[in-house]
Amino acid sequence: MTDSFVGVEIAVIVVTASIVFAGILIGLGRAMGYKRIEQFGLEELVQSVINAAIIGSFAAIIELIGAVSSSMSTAACSAGTVIEQLICTMGSLNAALFGLFQELIRTLNIIGYYQSLSLDFGAFTISPFVNLASVSDALSLQLLSLNAIMLLVELNRQVAIFVGQNALALLFPAGLVLRTFFATRKIGGFLIALALGLYVLYPVFILVFPDPAPSVANSTLVMSNFTNNSYYATVPIIDLNDNYAIAGKMDILSGRCDDYMDYVRQYNSAQNYTQNGTNMTNTTNMTNMSSQCFTLMEQQQNYTQNQSIDMSGDLTMISQSNGSSLARSLLYAVIAPIFSLIITVVFVKELATLLGSEIGLATVASI
Repeated sequence: MTDSFVGVEIAVIVVTASIVFAGILIGLGRAMGYKRIEQFGLEELVQSVINAAIIGSFAAIIELIGAVSSSMSTAACSAGTVIEQLICTMGSLNAALFGLFQELIRTLNIIGYYQSLSLDFGAFTISPFVNLASVSDALSLQLLSLNAIMLLVELNRQVAIFVGQNALALLFPAGLVLRTFFATRKIGGFLIALALGLYVLYPVFILVFPDPAPSVANSTLVMSNFTNNSYYATVPIIDLNDNYAIAGKMDILSGRCDDYMDYVRQYNSAQNYTQNGTNMTNTTNMTNMSSQCFTLMEQQQNYTQNQSIDMSGDLTMISQSNGSSLARSLLYAVIAPIFSLIITVVFVKELATLLGSEIGLATVASI
């Protein structure tokens, strides 16, 4: 896997060159009888061997993380390195959130439409659904929150893309080059630790959090069922001056026809119903039902679809489902990266201290 990383290839070249250089110094020191040059060559040889060990350890870590991360990824994002899986997961989540965003706007359009309807009877005017304003306010707040979460998810995706493009191609080889020289050994150790932390630990500790995409997809489906329900379809503009047409629609949405809908469901289950042409007659108490409800629902032609006309219940379900999805998405877009960043910072600090120190012959001899 690491053979595909240009940065690792550069690092191997640098380490090979530093080993050759250290060998030349050792040879010159012995040939000329300068112990200090020979000692310096030995110290650089030890540092070169350490750099080679770093490359080998990094390769082993990448292979291990690749195997472990496959169990954390979804079916759509199971290929590639762990940072590529994070990029794919963030992209899929943003697409799912955008679908939720679209359905939420459609739902708000329907609510705003019925919220503004009123019936004018001359002596008085009524607006049965004016209280939908509170639902509209709640969903509008969710819409603003959703837009902010989409920005955060895309920001995290761009950060992951930057890390994937530069951690191994730039930071890691630059760190090995700088660590080769005595004067820049500390900053080289820091860059190596930073590359390892960003490329390995940072994406892993984000992926351990549950992916909110399934919850978002479920919320999108709930709102799609609401917006595609023909009972909630808006009244044609040509009928807006017809109080009867609007009143009939409001009867359905207010739940006055729920009992009739129960009879329809019983009919679909073949319970206590007979069919006469295109009209349905309840053999027990159909005579008590409103002909208006029958006519309005017959026009919908949805007997066999068994669609819900509990508008208040559907809106409550939408609000609850959206709240759960937004909370999960916020956890993934904010809490998970912060948690992962804290762990990464601690790891980079400790590893940079180790790699930036002088690990020479004296240190090995003392051990």
